Amino acid sequence: MRVPIVAGLVAVVCAALAAPTVAPIGAVAAPVTAAPSPAPSGQLSARDRAFLTAAGHGAQFEVTSGKLAVDRAADPRIRAFGDRMVRDHGKEYQQLQDLDRSLGLTPPAGPGTEQQKVIAIWSSLRGGPFDCSYAPLIFADHQVDLHLYMAMAGHATDARVRAFAKAQVPVLRQHLQLADKNLTGLNCSAPPKAPSVTST
Repeated sequence: MRVPIVAGLVAVVCAALAAPTVAPIGAVAAPVTAAPSPAPSGQLSARDRAFLTAAGHGAQFEVTSGKLAVDRAADPRIRAFGDRMVRDHGKEYQQLQDLDRSLGLTPPAGPGTEQQKVIAIWSSLRGGPFDCSYAPLIFADHQVDLHLYMAMAGHATDARVRAFAKAQVPVLRQHLQLADKNLTGLNCSAPPKAPSVTST
């Protein structure tokens, strides 16, 4: 999603597939360690604002990459996971748009710059190579996401931001469990799925 994925993971996965390496996926978010001082009335803290921006980029990244997984993955588990990403993160983005507007912010219109680079790589892959690039990176991504959202659920300055983050934590936990299962039994040389045949 939205915060840096270990750059080495991206480099290793992409190098193994003879694809160019990319920079970390998301924007840097400041670590959350202790409850911050409240922002002045009606003013959102810089950290809350950065989190909402990163969350918006991330939700769009998950939806866009989920659609690629549905279309390009060889493993049916990863195709099903991609469909889940489209549904769940699409819903998250709708909630985020409402929250941003209530706070006077403009929601991000798409994935972040580094996320777009990853999507470009995944757009060039099909079958097993796609699976073996997408699955480990999305797993690592959700590990980082879960920690960030848990931290913001407890320490965001604005109560509405805390509530938004808290509501996403159970969903992200489920995503992480599914993403972990997707790592087993990957076949990096699996051919692309056969195209759907429609009767006329």
